[in-house]
Amino acid sequence: MIDPAYPPSRQTVYLQVATPRALLIISSAGALAPLVSDFIKDNLSLRVLVPAVALTPNGITGSAAGQEDILAPFQQYAQTAAGITLGPDSPATLSFTSGSTGIPKGVKGRHYSLTHFFPWMAERFGLSAESKFTMLSGIAHDPIQRDSKFLSGLVGTS
Repeated sequence: MIDPAYPPSRQTVYLQVATPRALLIISSAGALAPLVSDFIKDNLSLRVLVPAVALTPNGITGSAAGQEDILAPFQQYAQTAAGITLGPDSPATLSFTSGSTGIPKGVKGRHYSLTHFFPWMAERFGLSAESKFTMLSGIAHDPIQRDSKFLSGLVGTS
């Protein structure tokens, strides 16, 4: 996750370091700065670009208001296994160092760390699919990545 509140020059550094193959832009985060849009267009070889991901009462859409939902053709596969094998050492998140020595480094978070933590957190704090709570960290701060992954696990079990 790259926080849209960060300066555009910082966002492009993160994209340069991460070299993503897919990019999902959260519609409620607002439009990308021209510097970031240009960097994506000129420097990344994306396989997938979803320009406006939004959560609606009917599920997830991949379009801005009034535009065609680019995810619609794939909804038929929503309940189909992707056929991708993940193991405990497979990367689950990518967090960035502060960059105090120059360019920030991407630090991979493993699936094991998350799957080990989720059951403990749910039991310790009595969390379930019906739980409601807020997150106080910025969207790109690593605990938010952990917690958002946790929440998607809760939602998936309801």
